[in-house]
Amino acid sequence: MGQWRVTIERKAEETASVTLKAAVIGFLLVIGITIAGCYSAFLRYDLIGTGHLPRCALFPVLLLALINLLWRRFFGKMLFSRSELLFIYCIVLIMTGIPGQQFSNYLYLGLVAPVYFANPRNMPALLQYEGLNWLQYIPEWAVPSKDPRSGVVAWVFEGMPEGARIPWQPWVFPLALWTLFYFALFTSHILIAALLRKQWVEHEKLSFPLAQVPVEVANEHRLMAIGRNLLFWFGFIIPVFVFTFRALHLYLPYFPNINIYPNWGAIFQGRPWEVLNYTPFNIYFDMIGVTYLIPSDVGFSFWFFAFVVRRLQMVIRSAMGLTDHQQPLEYQTIGGLFALFFLQLWVARQYLRDVLVQAWHGENVEPDAAPLPYRHLLILMGICLLIVIGWTVSIGAALVWALMLFAIHYIWRIMTARMVAEAGLFVFWVPNIVNFILRVFGRDLVGASNIVGLTMVGSKMYDSATCLLPQALQGFKIAQSEGLNQRQIFGLMVASSLLSMLVCHPTSLRIIYTMPVPKMGWWTRGYPQWLANDFLTRLAQDLRMPSWHYFSLLAGGLVTVFLTWMRWQFFWWPLHPLGFAAANAAPWFGDRYGFSMLLGWLAKALVMWFGGIRLWHFFRPFMMGMIVGNTTILFILLLIHFFFPTNEVVVIE
Repeated sequence: MGQWRVTIERKAEETASVTLKAAVIGFLLVIGITIAGCYSAFLRYDLIGTGHLPRCALFPVLLLALINLLWRRFFGKMLFSRSELLFIYCIVLIMTGIPGQQFSNYLYLGLVAPVYFANPRNMPALLQYEGLNWLQYIPEWAVPSKDPRSGVVAWVFEGMPEGARIPWQPWVFPLALWTLFYFALFTSHILIAALLRKQWVEHEKLSFPLAQVPVEVANEHRLMAIGRNLLFWFGFIIPVFVFTFRALHLYLPYFPNINIYPNWGAIFQGRPWEVLNYTPFNIYFDMIGVTYLIPSDVGFSFWFFAFVVRRLQMVIRSAMGLTDHQQPLEYQTIGGLFALFFLQLWVARQYLRDVLVQAWHGENVEPDAAPLPYRHLLILMGICLLIVIGWTVSIGAALVWALMLFAIHYIWRIMTARMVAEAGLFVFWVPNIVNFILRVFGRDLVGASNIVGLTMVGSKMYDSATCLLPQALQGFKIAQSEGLNQRQIFGLMVASSLLSMLVCHPTSLRIIYTMPVPKMGWWTRGYPQWLANDFLTRLAQDLRMPSWHYFSLLAGGLVTVFLTWMRWQFFWWPLHPLGFAAANAAPWFGDRYGFSMLLGWLAKALVMWFGGIRLWHFFRPFMMGMIVGNTTILFILLLIHFFFPTNEVVVIE
């Protein structure tokens, strides 16, 4: 026992703590990125924080690392330590999606759109449905105004009259309450990440390929070594060259363009092969590089299921005379996500039992190597869950539906985190939870009040491409592997998310009143109408799915279980269940990234075939160069587009 205590104390001494310099720089970046991100998301729809290797987090750390090298060259010492750079990265990483669709786009427009479009003058489609009115189910305190003609609502869509001032006061109370909801929701994501950390990082030893990039950048010796490697610069220059040409074409249309999103057009006539028309061959340089870094079976499975099997199923369905492909395929993914979650529970059963035992007895076996003692972690998690579920009930949904909404939300977010931690997906979308509930139980069983309550809450947390849970897990992985203080990382991430939300409030309100919806970017311009259509469709139509769709749901779960069992039984088994579960989550996932994942996997397969692991290491700097080059040029173009906008979107994902 004495020797165990000495070991723990020595480990604690070696743990790096955050410095005032790192904290100040990190939080200043949070403020700046939040302000710039809100303007870009609303007005340009350039999402500077999209994805789980966000450019607005990686590029500043890369810039600081380069300044570090120059500082040492001229002054003989480092300006920032490796741990300081990684602390800064983690502070920024957690909040990158907040000034975008994770928070700002959905919250502010989502509080006025249901009110504005409740008026038939603004939404003539309401005239077809006598007595249909969702506004009656929305509490007064949940929105800044319930009058569609008030300036608080109308000015967002029609512009402020000359001489009018931004109506700040009506927003104070609802935003205070919504901030409490979001803070509890985001904190619960970080707490779940803290709970999963030991199982995924230490027990299962997942690779976290996206977390490898900032670690390489922050390490002085690795950065200098990779900077001397010509293969790195060959990889770096490819995306820089391509996106520079594309940017020049945007600003100077007569300049030649480079098409990195080709398709083979309409080459098939008639069933069943017509579903293969316009198959895209999109090139995403960062996805090619990341796929090279992940295990071969994972890379193969993702492109195989998303790019090949999905289309093969569409051909078979078309030959059978079926045309509705998306929903049955989506249910396969839903069944797969649920099956994977429960399989993960089974794998982690011993760890979870130990967590409960330690929490019950108040044991703290890792006082410095864990984000929180398990008892404190579970208590805080319980408080957060009570807040988000209680909030949903108070806004009009019955307890059973609120519980179902968040049960599915957390299950799917955990599986999103698994996709990022094991497969290195840059982004991953899950299906719409409210639509799934209505398709399973039907409009009449759920009821109008519950539909409105679920839509009001569900629409504010729909986006999974910038989910905080995978970001938090990457932060904890970096902290564990690089010797950072886990508890400080936890506190910094919670503070960062709260600070970003608070900065979003004045920034976003100023934007939506000074630049009304018709002047916004294409997505934010259309989102309010899309949200109103969700209210209308869910209340006016019974979306309950036909009975045979349940077979797709069941088949997705059974195939996932089979693939998992085969993978557990046979080392050579090439198909990973994550690839199957992800293939049909969104119709554009395989179309957008499938071909790039094929290229990354193919490059790795050829390298391993001809030269083994040594040749794989030889070409690794080339792939890192493509990832870093892609990040660098796109972030620079985002900055240029911020100050010199065009009518085009420079970067989405």
